[in-house]
Amino acid sequence: MKHSDHQKIVKQICDFIGEDIDAPVCKEVADHLAACPSCQAQFDSIKKTVTLYRQVEETQTVPTDVSQRLIKVLHLDDI
Repeated sequence: MKHSDHQKIVKQICDFIGEDIDAPVCKEVADHLAACPSCQAQFDSIKKTVTLYRQVEETQTVPTDVSQRLIKVLHLDDI
């Protein structure tokens, strides 16, 4: 992942959790993603899944059960 992409994603994560990009939690997320290949791989996988989902959603309706399974797999049902 390019550095500029990494910064953009960290900003989006921080925006999602309601923190300023310079907040300590955002720096921790950025540092951890940079140092942890396992989390980086999981993060990249989630990012690609969401991107694909959005592309499909633009051209056709995604069945409710598929959406619900995706939300559950991504652990977004707790949010």
